[in-house]
Amino acid sequence: MQHITNESEAVTAVSASAGKPVIIYKHSAICGMCDIAIVEFERFRERESDRFAFYQVDVIGARKASQKIEALMQVRHESPQVLMIWDSRCLWHGSHRAIKEDRLRTEAEAFLLGLPGRS
Repeated sequence: MQHITNESEAVTAVSASAGKPVIIYKHSAICGMCDIAIVEFERFRERESDRFAFYQVDVIGARKASQKIEALMQVRHESPQVLMIWDSRCLWHGSHRAIKEDRLRTEAEAFLLGLPGRS
């Protein structure tokens, strides 16, 4: 998983979705909900690492990068938060209790089936 630390890297991560589906995970080290979500997210990521490019942003340490993602995706920031991106568009996002391994797998399958040229 690549870490996004600045606005330029945020733009690069979103742009990477032109060639491969991208998932960005927004995390806060001071959020109790994030402590639970990161475990679920990591389980999901381990199973899906071949089908998606994964990125993580620390919403406090890289606040400008997190804000850039919010602006680019036009998705209100929350943490924890997962964004599934294709062709520089966020096609699914979830936060808080939606970040469960099973839910992420279900959403990922639907996401991938909806992409052009995939079935």
